[in-house]
Amino acid sequence: MTDTATWLKTIHREVDAEDTDAGRSRTVKLSRTFAAPVDDIWDAITNPGRLARWFYPISGDLRVGGKYALDGNASGEIMKCDKPNALSVTWEYGGGGSSDLDIILRPSAGGGTVVDLQHTAILPFDDETWAAGIGQFAPGWDHGFSRLDDYLKGELPEDDSPNELSPAALELWAQAGAQWSEVVRIWRS
Repeated sequence: MTDTATWLKTIHREVDAEDTDAGRSRTVKLSRTFAAPVDDIWDAITNPGRLARWFYPISGDLRVGGKYALDGNASGEIMKCDKPNALSVTWEYGGGGSSDLDIILRPSAGGGTVVDLQHTAILPFDDETWAAGIGQFAPGWDHGFSRLDDYLKGELPEDDSPNELSPAALELWAQAGAQWSEVVRIWRS
């Protein structure tokens, strides 16, 4: 991969908030253009063999209404699968409750694909706690985007694992965390 700080600038980040009858909905949003066609990105995020190569091995009943599990990470239910445009799942991680993950793919100019990812949770706690926690989980999506990018370019080493963070990956997490902190600061002002 290129310089981490330069690469991280290729991701657009936002946070959003909404208070509903169900509770305090809080969302992190990432958007990035990848130099691969929509069908290739769709296959990379839904084909179990390819997903295991850059993200995590997946098992379960991989259809709408089915349950999935990412080895060593999250699990949930597949809510929507609109090939090759949209995937929605519930995201259950470490007993922290369920949240919603939505991924939208759309063609970009030049044959690439814009990937929009939204991770939304209904929170039982205040915005201070949520804002402080963003730096802990949101950089994980930056890391995932970086691994997908490296995989699509053929630059992901064969023995690489998302669970074992290299010094470069740790640096990416730290820099992404700083960028997310800035997004939250602007959102709160």
